[in-house]
Amino acid sequence: MYTLDIHSYKETTKEAISMLEGALSFGRKDKDRMICLITGYGSTSGHGRIKSAVIEVLESWKGNKIKDYLLGNELDIFNKRYQDCKYTSSIPKDELKSPNPGKIYIFL
Repeated sequence: MYTLDIHSYKETTKEAISMLEGALSFGRKDKDRMICLITGYGSTSGHGRIKSAVIEVLESWKGNKIKDYLLGNELDIFNKRYQDCKYTSSIPKDELKSPNPGKIYIFL
């Protein structure tokens, strides 16, 4: 699993999306099945602009560029999105033990 942190250096949303596109290319070249994207969840600024922008882009890419995605706070067996996702077996068990709302799991 390739992990990319796109909120640590105060990136703009445009820079974050560009980094995401690069991570998808890198992940595909390495034949990764999943990318863990650390977006933060807006605790510092209270807005979560990067996370919102990333989710919007991922939603438009779903079924084309990516298979699916799950938010960190959706890693719960009782969550409908988690139950409906076909790719949860790709998520490492240690990630399931402590869900992080600042992460997004992208399935390639």
